[in-house]
Amino acid sequence: MKPYHLIAGNKQQGFTLIEIIIALVVIAVALGAVIATTGNSFKHAAHIKDKTLALWVAQNTIAEMTIANQWPANGTQSDNAMMAGKQWYIKRAIKVTPDSNIRRMDLSVYSDEKTQDKVVSLTTYLMKPQALKTP
Repeated sequence: MKPYHLIAGNKQQGFTLIEIIIALVVIAVALGAVIATTGNSFKHAAHIKDKTLALWVAQNTIAEMTIANQWPANGTQSDNAMMAGKQWYIKRAIKVTPDSNIRRMDLSVYSDEKTQDKVVSLTTYLMKPQALKTP
């Protein structure tokens, strides 16, 4: 009588060490790509949140100047505002236009006090308050 392993043939059961290592390398590369993509998604979401908040700060500044109904002087002014628990730094540059009843305002919002990290900038035109009145 022949031994069992000779009767059944030389069939391989399971995986070889090389196959397991290759499978682990493939899984490691795939997981690395998933982790990198997830990290980038979180970073971009935070950037979009900052841009949205900075835009709101800029729009609020424009609304406040419109409501104040004052004619801004030419030149550059700095200010700050609190939005969503974060301090924002604002620079306004008021410029003359060819129309004496309109001034151009370039507004930049920064996330740092040194105003090096500009998050958003907006340009708007302000009308002279008495020019709004109709005769």
